[in-house]
Amino acid sequence: MASNYKYTFEDQFPEKRMIKLYKDYMGVNISTDINDFDNVDCMIYNESTADGYDVWVVTNDSRNVSVCEDVYYYDHDLADAFEEQIRYGDKTFYICEYIYDDCYLNDKLLELFAENVEDIISDAENGSSDTDITLKEINLLKEEYGLTEEIEGADAT
Repeated sequence: MASNYKYTFEDQFPEKRMIKLYKDYMGVNISTDINDFDNVDCMIYNESTADGYDVWVVTNDSRNVSVCEDVYYYDHDLADAFEEQIRYGDKTFYICEYIYDDCYLNDKLLELFAENVEDIISDAENGSSDTDITLKEINLLKEEYGLTEEIEGADAT
């Protein structure tokens, strides 16, 4: 556990920090840089049909897109498709910047953090994770999620 991550705790744990902890825990890397398009496990982007409709693509192979499995007519399905790709083991993602913002992928990452917070804390306490979480953060998360009692010495970090 690292103790060098500094920020001010207010009423709740910062959402950006939760997202970073989840991404670090799962080994997920997200890029919105088009130069990374062909160098990732999964690509999430939009395309236009011949008659001008927008469709969204979530694929592992941009050269062989399956219309039945990889193409979505509605963008509100993309956050769940993103989660599914993480569960399938994809670690690196290219996500079009507009899709990342418009489809609430940060909200999905926060949801995934909440589902995994107990494991993230447990692995950090056992030393089986490289997540840079402090003892103070562990105790704050335990309190916020009602997990267990605080660890002694949390005020020292």
